[in-house]
Amino acid sequence: MPHTSILLIFPAAVAVAAILAKAFMAPRTRIHTSVLAVKTLLNPPDIPISALLRARSIPNQRLVKALGISSTFVSDDPGIHDVFTREAKVLITAVSAKDGWSRLVDVAETCVNRFLDAESLDFATFVQSVTLSIVLAGLLGTDIEDLDPADVAFVTKAINDRWAQSKSSTALTTEVLDRINHHIIRWVPGRTNPLNLIIPAYETMWRVAAIAVVYSNRNCLLRDAFISYNENPTDDQFRAFENEGTGAQPSVEAIVSEVLRLHPPTRHITRAVVVPWWKRPFVPSVDVADVEEAQKSLLFGSDPESFNPMRFHVSHSAPTRDQLYAFGHGKLKCVAASWAPPAAAVITAKIMAKLDGIAFRLQEGPRIGKREGWEGWSIERL
Repeated sequence: MPHTSILLIFPAAVAVAAILAKAFMAPRTRIHTSVLAVKTLLNPPDIPISALLRARSIPNQRLVKALGISSTFVSDDPGIHDVFTREAKVLITAVSAKDGWSRLVDVAETCVNRFLDAESLDFATFVQSVTLSIVLAGLLGTDIEDLDPADVAFVTKAINDRWAQSKSSTALTTEVLDRINHHIIRWVPGRTNPLNLIIPAYETMWRVAAIAVVYSNRNCLLRDAFISYNENPTDDQFRAFENEGTGAQPSVEAIVSEVLRLHPPTRHITRAVVVPWWKRPFVPSVDVADVEEAQKSLLFGSDPESFNPMRFHVSHSAPTRDQLYAFGHGKLKCVAASWAPPAAAVITAKIMAKLDGIAFRLQEGPRIGKREGWEGWSIERL
């Protein structure tokens, strides 16, 4: 009888142990889709900055191996956060002042012209190469002549591939990262780990510009807005709606805001749930702000699934760009949230000026891509 009891108890104990192990180790994800839930997750009340940084850094550890970054996005150290924020603000301030902005606009035009001469005119490769070159030359002072198109295209593709692979179980070799850093260090000498600054600027901006080009290429009113901005890239022109009343036409700011709303470059923002070990079986291990879904709420106006920049016109009682969550929210909101939209608009404007149907035109693929999915899209020489 005792042996029988042991035989019965042992499998039960194993089963309980397996259940507990699964409860403690299996990631459990809670997804937030409402505007209020997303806002609360990204800016929880009465939480110190150190706890916010820790919740952000844990899900981002995959980027350490993938891209070798060591910035505030992968660290819970408030000191690292402060250094990164100060450094980014210095760079943004320098290119936001009148002379700095004029130089950035000139750099953008030079980069667009340079990569239109590249052997490949794959659309995604082109926009990626232009954007990375503008970040390097416009923000970090790289000599444009040092940016060989083939090397730039390799780096952009490698960054994209490694970012995607970091989300899967694909093994990441160091060889590709070493090749990325070989080029980056050559382009930006004397700066510790330049990818810390390059990645957040490049990763967001190229997709915003690419999608803005797609919609503007399809709509003459949107095209006209960017052509006007290309000719007069000022804050006033960025915000200007043409005409009034029922004849109002969208501003460049409204177009970029609608891209950020309907196609946010950061579709999901993940936070780790950090609790004592004994609470882990009872709470999710990961909270996800589904920015893409939240921004399709009726709070953003009627027919939220459609692309309509005029929803940002005052006559529509529309949201403002500050009410979008593509750049995060609260204490950890992207430091470039105000600068990036006009910068992406400059890239878009310079590209649209070239897609005139005379020298170049955009050949569309089957669907608008995200980080991936741009197969079939190209720029054709006429």
